[in-house]
Amino acid sequence: MTDPLDERWAAAWPEALSCWGQALRLSEPLLLTDEATQPVDALAWFSLDDVRATIDLRRVVALGIQDDPLPVLAHEIGHHVLAPADLTGLARTVQRCRLGLVDRDGRAAEMANLWTDLLINDRLTRQCGLDMTGPYRAAAAGASVPYFTVYLRTCEVLWQLPRRTLTSGPVSAQQDTDAALLARHARVFAREFVEGAGGFAALMRRWMPEDDAGVDVCRVHVDGDEAPELDDGDLAGGVPLHPALDPRVNPEAGRAEGSGGGGGSAGGDDDGSQEAAPSAGDDSDQRARTGRGSGGQSFGPSDLAVLYGAMDLRRDAALDWYVRRASRHLVPFPRQARPPAAEPEWQGMQTWDLGDDPADIDWAATMLRSTTVVPGVTTQRRVVERASGPERERRPVDLDLYVDSSGSMPDPRRSVSPAVLGGAVLVLSALRVGARVRVTSWAGPEQISSTGDFVRDRTAAVLALLTYHGGGTSFPLAQLAHAHRSRGRSPQTREQTCHIAVISDDGVRSMFGQGQPRELAGAAHEALAAAGGGGTLVLDVPESVVDDTRELAGDYEVVRLPPDDLVAFARVMARRSWGGAAA
Repeated sequence: MTDPLDERWAAAWPEALSCWGQALRLSEPLLLTDEATQPVDALAWFSLDDVRATIDLRRVVALGIQDDPLPVLAHEIGHHVLAPADLTGLARTVQRCRLGLVDRDGRAAEMANLWTDLLINDRLTRQCGLDMTGPYRAAAAGASVPYFTVYLRTCEVLWQLPRRTLTSGPVSAQQDTDAALLARHARVFAREFVEGAGGFAALMRRWMPEDDAGVDVCRVHVDGDEAPELDDGDLAGGVPLHPALDPRVNPEAGRAEGSGGGGGSAGGDDDGSQEAAPSAGDDSDQRARTGRGSGGQSFGPSDLAVLYGAMDLRRDAALDWYVRRASRHLVPFPRQARPPAAEPEWQGMQTWDLGDDPADIDWAATMLRSTTVVPGVTTQRRVVERASGPERERRPVDLDLYVDSSGSMPDPRRSVSPAVLGGAVLVLSALRVGARVRVTSWAGPEQISSTGDFVRDRTAAVLALLTYHGGGTSFPLAQLAHAHRSRGRSPQTREQTCHIAVISDDGVRSMFGQGQPRELAGAAHEALAAAGGGGTLVLDVPESVVDDTRELAGDYEVVRLPPDDLVAFARVMARRSWGGAAA
């Protein structure tokens, strides 16, 4: 009697691990045998979140590969060891495929998956001697998608298989030429899967069908709980070189006038050959500008949202985009020194003398001494001294931030908003030192939204920053006045000072009475005095407007927000120490 299928496949797992190294340890695969709902519609997939492979044994049987567990299991391990390895590697690969596909970028994730599959299978075929053709033979039987024909023919070239070993239909001369080129491309970029992904997608683009036809044999799966660690160099850039134009792949391309390397270095193939392209110099300071990559092209929050969509990543792309860029440029947040705490300590009783404050008489102690009260003789008072407190305490100042989201400001989810990016720097700087923040987004009189109370929740604060109204411009002066008038009456809030910050353009004039009820005249200055932690106006305006605003602002520090230059903004805020609020 034969062993059950799941037991046979589980028994092959140790050997599959050994294909990638004797010391490799990984959780055993999940082998599906029932009709339970599965998150991925494929033969097999590797979860980058759980770091675990899953095999649908029902499809294994349907494809007739139930006796070949080793190639399938070893392939899934390759997604962990070789490509894409983790969520960041996957995101970089998908993005390079998006750039290579140009107007067909909706298939970027599919191309990224096929590309990493090709590299993994080539490594296992040549270094471990595994026959990786089984799943592709089965998949090719019912597939007539042009790009998959090129892909299968590439495998035949790489592994020196006879024609029609994998391909079942006709292969055109152009498909044959592209397959040979792609095989060379795979060897050149065998150890540089991100760098090679763009060229792979560029070659495949011409074979993309107009409909949604595709082939899924294996996938990489993510649940979307974590954010990939991407920098601007990963996200922005020009169209990758087609392998035919890349001299690292096609030596003839290097002889043509105007051709050149693809930027960055290509890994050598496994035969030991290696060709290197010149690497770009360090332009990290330039990439720190808002959304500018090393190629000088903009990659904004909406672009990241498209990438997340291609990866089925369930995260707020705009939130991730602004937080990641702002986190690089945090500024010193103001703290204020508090007087040392002094606790009262009872030292005993003392005779109350004539001339002392009558309120100091302790009548209970006086009557205990004698029922006959003789002022200056029997009258008693408590002796209380205050012990020295600890050293002066420095507490972070709360941040009350007002961000202009009127129609004159860009929608931060559609394009890069210097105002929101600057606001994110201030919010994250405050939260880093333990301060509380309240964020209010405002436009017209009825277009006001905020975190409500002061919070320490980064996500809530940044989401409030991203709120966009797009209406008129009328600063919520009544709300500012009420918040800090009531703050001044409360002993608890009086003890915790607050910094008022406003990010706007020339609409900030409405903060000082323009278009406001007459009774609110001077409210902004009264709020500043009650807040006790200083105030800053960050304005996205020409320098001439800054000078005019200083006349209205009084004790508010006025700072110009340099357009498209977060580095300069952070330096200015650090130098000015937030309007002198730090003690």
